[in-house]
Amino acid sequence: MAFFFANVWTMYGLVNEAMRDMVVSRQGEACWAEICGRVGVPSTEFVAMQAYPDAMTYGLVGAASEVLATPAGDLLRSFGDYWITFTAEQGYGEMMDLFGKDLLSCLRNLNGMHAHMGVMMPELRPPRFEVTEREGSGVPVVELRYYSKRPGLMPFVLGLLEGLARKFGQKAEIGHVGRASEGPDSPEIFEIRLLA
Repeated sequence: MAFFFANVWTMYGLVNEAMRDMVVSRQGEACWAEICGRVGVPSTEFVAMQAYPDAMTYGLVGAASEVLATPAGDLLRSFGDYWITFTAEQGYGEMMDLFGKDLLSCLRNLNGMHAHMGVMMPELRPPRFEVTEREGSGVPVVELRYYSKRPGLMPFVLGLLEGLARKFGQKAEIGHVGRASEGPDSPEIFEIRLLA
């Protein structure tokens, strides 16, 4: 899966460092060095609070997909799940807890959490989420709409939702429904069935 990225937005080094940590913990330093070599970036640690071009992060994902012989979507999904544990270990777990004590309250407060992070990270360009709740076959169902200017990150969000469910000990069926419509501003829609 190739990523074509035209804008000049940035992601914070925390994202790249999490990718590095995931690859090194599972495949070793040599594998990470090979990935970085393909992108032309140093394989050393990234500075968490420094902004890096989005193109670098997309490049790392693409190179990791090639080196690990793993589809980029599968890699991003795994990374989304890993992100929850990684950020908690980096000291952001307590902040996440402030915005929800269970999966549903956390989902309701995702925009507030990103707004809070924006105070510390002025170049942050977070996604936006809309949450709709309903009953479905006797269980609560959450429809989550994910809006982002960054293309191709739907699998990351799916993995992130799976990681959040595990963090809160919530049994859930989580699926990607699709896009609401065609067009770059159309949200990706996820359905989360909250099981007992």
